Amino acid sequence: MTERTPGGCAAAALATAELAALAVIFLSWWGDTYFNWDPQHVGPRVGPYVQKMGGVAALAVVAALAAAVRRTWRMAWTQALIVALALGAMAGTHALGTSAHSKQQRQACNAGLAASYCTNAR
Repeated sequence: MTERTPGGCAAAALATAELAALAVIFLSWWGDTYFNWDPQHVGPRVGPYVQKMGGVAALAVVAALAAAVRRTWRMAWTQALIVALALGAMAGTHALGTSAHSKQQRQACNAGLAASYCTNAR
């Protein structure tokens, strides 16, 4: 029978909280972007949401370094994995958000929005 190592439950709890934070940030952007039925709605820029994900990644880096100093390797590797996942989520969200924002700008301009980024004159 294997014994539990100290920090195993803490590593899982911290990783779960960080993954939940990433999911809430992504779903918040997704909801703000896609759940508005106004044809002239452009939606939010993705930048602030990606910055919040970067904050989660930064906290995971600090936790990984602190765990490495304390030689709790399970916690350090778990946090390194969270950093990698957060960076991937940031890249994916940025790509999706930039594409969705430009598409919604085009749709809003076609629906008659008079904004500075609308180049087609009606």
